[in-house]
Amino acid sequence: MGYRAEIISRIASVPPLPSASPEVVRLVRDPEAPTAKVATVIEYDPSLTANVLRLANSSSFGRPQSVGTVREAFSRLVPENGFQSVLAAAVGKIAEGPMTGYDVSGEDLWDHLIGSAIASTKLANIVNLDPPEHLFTAALTHDIGKVVLGTFPEVNAQAITALALEQRISFEQAEQKALGIDHAEVGAFLAEHWSLPASIVDAVRLHHEPERAAQDPLIVNLVHVADVVCLMAGVGASVDALSYRPSSLAMQRLGLQLGILDNIVYDVINELLKIRTLFKFHEGCPQ
Repeated sequence: MGYRAEIISRIASVPPLPSASPEVVRLVRDPEAPTAKVATVIEYDPSLTANVLRLANSSSFGRPQSVGTVREAFSRLVPENGFQSVLAAAVGKIAEGPMTGYDVSGEDLWDHLIGSAIASTKLANIVNLDPPEHLFTAALTHDIGKVVLGTFPEVNAQAITALALEQRISFEQAEQKALGIDHAEVGAFLAEHWSLPASIVDAVRLHHEPERAAQDPLIVNLVHVADVVCLMAGVGASVDALSYRPSSLAMQRLGLQLGILDNIVYDVINELLKIRTLFKFHEGCPQ
């Protein structure tokens, strides 16, 4: 089974992605800063989102229902812990550095996750749907498994891509052959470890296999197409980007045509650039 057992054993201690924690700390220190503004900054940052949700869903709060958005988490945490305590926990274990196994920087992965989250809500609007609950969070965390695999010394995405091309299989199938596990499954393990809602776990696990979606196919389909839109547009793409095309079944379920995807690329990139200005960048990385 390759390195499956060893990789899974690392999930409990995986560090979050690079984040905008200094900006959050700055806002926390400002007594006039509105809670909604801090929530917005956190919502656009994968590691802060993951940490806030993990804290809100921890067993110490004794709540049976999982929360899947930052605002839901605030409603659970703030009365009991205090706002600054929540943010201190959220920014406690921030890691920086490239996901060398995937030949992608932390900044590029950040761009891809943010871009996918933006694209997912735009796609929902295009098909005249209110964005489903947890959609933004699901898109924001769909590739979180690469945080684990990208730092694993045996992961070589170029070799995996070569194997996929040689055997005419998908990148995830090649990951399974080489490692005994793929980044989508690793991400789902992480989401389960953090006690995220089942709809998010499904979207993370099935974002390359939307045909298998059963519990909440709408979120899975939207996240899948949003992911592919960003990969095809080169938003935060790694060496596996050219391996992906949108599922015809997912497109059919959403009532989308390929031409529509081209139309939203500009909007996604433009909004991504605006969001990046919320954070302080130094030498190209979120600080």
